This record gives sequence, structure tokens and C-alpha cells, in this order.
Amino acid sequence: MDVLDFTRTLVAIDSQNPGVGEREIVAHLREVCATFGLPARVVEPVAGRPNLVVTVDRGPGRHLALSGHVDTKPVGDARDQWHTDPFELTVVDGDAYGLGSSDMKGAVAAMLLAMRRFAEDGPSGSLSLVLTADEEQGSAAGAQALAAGTSMPQIDAMVICEPSGITEPWEAMHLVSRGICCFEIDIRTAQGHSGLSPALGRNAVLVAADVLRAFESFQPTVSEPGRVPCDVTVNSGMLAEGGVAFGTWPGLCTVGVELRLVPGMDRDVVRAEIQSLAEEAAKGAAGVDVRYRPGSLGWMPAVELDPGHDVVAASQRAARRVLGGALAVRGYPGGTDASYFMRDAGIPTVTSLGPGWLSVAHGPNERVGVGQLSQAVDLYEALTGEYLRSGVS
Repeated sequence: MDVLDFTRTLVAIDSQNPGVGEREIVAHLREVCATFGLPARVVEPVAGRPNLVVTVDRGPGRHLALSGHVDTKPVGDARDQWHTDPFELTVVDGDAYGLGSSDMKGAVAAMLLAMRRFAEDGPSGSLSLVLTADEEQGSAAGAQALAAGTSMPQIDAMVICEPSGITEPWEAMHLVSRGICCFEIDIRTAQGHSGLSPALGRNAVLVAADVLRAFESFQPTVSEPGRVPCDVTVNSGMLAEGGVAFGTWPGLCTVGVELRLVPGMDRDVVRAEIQSLAEEAAKGAAGVDVRYRPGSLGWMPAVELDPGHDVVAASQRAARRVLGGALAVRGYPGGTDASYFMRDAGIPTVTSLGPGWLSVAHGPNERVGVGQLSQAVDLYEALTGEYLRSGVS
């Protein structure tokens, strides 16, 4: 099976999340595994949201896992901005366009083909594919549930095959999965007749604007910086809601802010800084209330893999062989399933090493380089051999 044709088949299967989800694509991948003679099992800790775990054991030795998610972001409001049908992989000037082509159905196709090669002629040891649900909406039905349960095999190291290019292919191997902190701030002032506005002071929407501007220059404390260079990103104004009607002076405005966290940040320290900044910027308001989103969106810490770990060294050797040189080591701009596999399951995990570009994901005209797909198959085959041959766990 050709990796481009395989990717074309996967892109044609709708797995939008929110949307239809992963049931159809997991069923198809299970059929492909059966055709290849690969033992696959569906793991469904949340009803209707299947994950697929495929394991090939070729004898004693280490156990490596390759992982990727099978859901995609929705096409959303950008469908009229697509130059091609998002569900029909279309090759133009060496790039293959389609929803999920970079994020990350191309990588899923490459992983499975690399596993087929391993099953036919790999070294002693074990290789698993962990294909997850729900990554695009927090991983509660996917990696989070898998890491907390007992259905995962005993894995020595994992490589997540998210797109490792930002604007150029194969820019880096990412060893940090950034965390996230999302919160809303309610600003309260005096509501009243807008004809009396000078006497009412500043309205809540204007005060909220001052709060958002203050967060634009906010630099939260990193208490114990990690080993891989990585910056905090502060995104103010992610949400905004306020005002009642013309003629009524707004007395309530709610704004949302998002932090992309890096290793070494202390939750209590950062939250105290958020509260202090919000109160200082909202001087004159009758009330300032900071509310954090429930669950992992309220605070999910970043995770980091030691750059000296064996799986990093094996990945670099494979990159030299297949890509022609070692890769830069960086922190990933976003979060990945590494947050759960590394933190909760204790599996040393490379955050991102895959074909495609993050800059084209989650928007119209997503694409992946056709040549990158073939490189990915060879890279994952080489990486598996390098890791399994390099020692006994």
C-alpha cells in the first residue's frame, strides 16, 4: 500500500471532533491491520469514542510505541476558504491538501506502514501503535483515559508523530508538550442610564479592555526553568462578552485569557500573579472575579523529556540516516497527548516528530508534503530499529 493512497483514504473518512468522532476511522484502521496481519484491539473507555492499540512482539527486548490521534478539528466556518474539497486529498505542486493531512492522518498512515515493515523484518523487541481519540478536544476519551487505565501495554518509550514542522518540514524534534491555563475574568461596575454616563464612571467593557491590555505584556514566573528552551505564550482577549443594549451603561463584562505553560511553572505562584494583575488593571471596578475553566483547561502543566534520553538519541540517529542531519531540539508550541502519557502513565515521550506543518493545521487548506510522507515511513522504520537495537530496557 502506498502511503499517499493510504493517507487519501483516511482523509476521506470524516472524523471531526466535535462532530462524528472516531468510530468509522478506527473501524477502517482495524480492517487494514487485519489485512496486514497485525494484532489490533479497540480500547473504548468512553462509550462511542474508540482508540486503537496495535502491538507486534518480535522477541525479548525493549518496547517502543509510536502514537498519533485519529480525530481532526472541524472544518468549521472556513469551508468556503478551502481551495479543494477538505475530504478529498488533492495533490498540488508536491503538497497534498486535505483535512487532517498534517494533523495527523498522514503520520498515522506512515506509522502503520512502518509497523508492517517491522512485523515482516524487524529486530528483536516490541513495537506498538497507540492511535487515540479525542486529542483535539482535551483527550478525555483518548490519551487521558488510556493513561489512567490498565489497557496500555508496558512501554519503555514513546514517540508522538505530530507535525514537527512549524513553517518548514522537519524543523525540530520537540521534547516539551506545553501546558495550558484558561480563565475568565468578570469585571463589574455600575450599570445605569447611558445619558448619565459621566456620573457613572467608566463602564465595565472599558475597564475590561484595560485588563486585556495589561495581560498582553504579562510575563508569568517560571519558578524552575526546564532544560529545553521554551517560552510562555499569553493570549489575551480569547473571549469577550459585555453590554446590555444601547442606552444602558454596561455594568458587567467577561473576558477570557489563555496561557500556554512551560515546564517549571508553579500553579499557586501563577494564579496569585493573575489575580494581582487583574485587580491592579481593573482599578475603579466594583468587583473583579477570576474563574478558571474546569478540568485540565484550568491548569494542565507542561511536560518535558530529558534531551539525553535513549529515545531522543535513537531518533537523532534515524534522522541523520533518513533526513540527512540531526534535528534541533525545541519545545512544541501547543499541547499533545504527551501531557498524559508522560505525566500520568510515566512513559518517556517525544512530544512531536512527524510530517507536516503546525502552521497549516486547524484552518483551511491544510496540507502535507508528499515527499514528507515517504520520509516518515522510512524514519519510523529506522527509529524503531535504532531504539530496539540500542540496548535492553
